[in-house]
Amino acid sequence: MTETTTERAIRVGLAGLGRFGKLHAAALGAMPGARLAAICDPNPDALATVGDRYDVPGRFASFDAMLGAGGLDAVFIVTPEPLHAGQARQAIAHGLPVFLEKPLAFSAAEGAEIVAAAELAGVPLQLGFVLRFDTQHAIVRDEIAAGRLGPLVSLRVKRNCSRAWFPDYGDRVHPVYETSIHDIDLLLWYVGAPCVRVQAVERRVSGLRYPDGCWALLEFANGAVAMLETSWFVPDGAPANVLTPDWRGTIDAELEVVGQRGSARIRLLDGGVALWRPDYTAVPEIGLWPEAHGQIGGALRAEDEHFLACVRNGQSSTIASAADALEGLRIAEAIVEAATSGQPVDLAPPAA
Repeated sequence: MTETTTERAIRVGLAGLGRFGKLHAAALGAMPGARLAAICDPNPDALATVGDRYDVPGRFASFDAMLGAGGLDAVFIVTPEPLHAGQARQAIAHGLPVFLEKPLAFSAAEGAEIVAAAELAGVPLQLGFVLRFDTQHAIVRDEIAAGRLGPLVSLRVKRNCSRAWFPDYGDRVHPVYETSIHDIDLLLWYVGAPCVRVQAVERRVSGLRYPDGCWALLEFANGAVAMLETSWFVPDGAPANVLTPDWRGTIDAELEVVGQRGSARIRLLDGGVALWRPDYTAVPEIGLWPEAHGQIGGALRAEDEHFLACVRNGQSSTIASAADALEGLRIAEAIVEAATSGQPVDLAPPAA
């Protein structure tokens, strides 16, 4: 960054033009105070389509080339999960603030290296935990923080996704790191205490590298207990709540929090809008990344705006904690270990 960052639009480089990368491009391409200055993806058609739509001057086939060209104030990394850690290190080494879609890495040790590197370089590092910027989830968090639910007793989180999507992920990433990592982050945000013990099971149906489903029981240091579920078993006939030009399907997610004095619940499929079409029924999700008037809004836009504000101020996020992201990786590792071994896993207290 230069001293003139606050006097002009922040020049952003975006890596990865898949489904989520295109959503970030749409948000950044229409955001006051931001300039989508460069994009990179090995797919030339994606480069041309996104580049032309948002008048992006820098178009690169590789992350190395985009960083090497210089002229950026910040980087969004929305590439496939196995690339996250290496690309985050590269961007931080260039002194660039990094917005990194989850997961931070595939191991807590690697994640710790990235967090430490960002701290040493003095650049903001924000993880793409979009649910922290969703109004419903923030309201529940405020209720908990204000003590209106009382001490927490139990939490239940579910995130089941369309079976049709699984071939895109089943050989690439364990579902705990792809889907449950969102809910692990929510649990840390809500409970406010470290996880001390994990039990888990998984099931393999499709024959791909990673399991189709995983279920876990988490115990926290303050006595709260959480039940976590994720799978790729939602059938094609389920109501669609994810609707984009090239992405349609269902995220069946629920959250229930039980405290000693009150409780709270969120159901993603309980939307206020219903569309009945000849070939499918839809209940569009309008909180996370809705598109209206030709622009992306909701939580995704809010998290992008928040990150750019952190870049302008040179400060780390006060909402999307890198420390919690690292602790979430420790829990994810323990879930995978417990599911693989069939034995409970006790977690040591997180490093100070």
